[in-house]
Amino acid sequence: MSTTPRPAKFGPYHRRSHHNPIENELVSASGMIWGKPRGNYFAGIVPCVKAWEGPLPEGIIGIEFYTDVEADPWSVPGWPEWSQGQPGVVILERNELVAIPVIVTMRRDVE
Repeated sequence: MSTTPRPAKFGPYHRRSHHNPIENELVSASGMIWGKPRGNYFAGIVPCVKAWEGPLPEGIIGIEFYTDVEADPWSVPGWPEWSQGQPGVVILERNELVAIPVIVTMRRDVE
């Protein structure tokens, strides 16, 4: 068991920002990660913050973070989500945009 102090209750998680590298600066500066309703194959109507479980992999552009907000219990294993209406999830625009407070522990802007 690790004796390294954790910066928050839950994590590490990571977000990959290869499509939008500006996101790293926005998250680092604000201490918040935003989320909209899921699109593509598993489209949804409830906005949620989406991430990957575990540390930021080597060579991947993105951020690694911890949070005090517990992920949805129905999240797909390995892909945690924090949905509108769950404790600790901040509603920025009802049914459109939510956020969770995070502590960024690693940031990688270029490969």
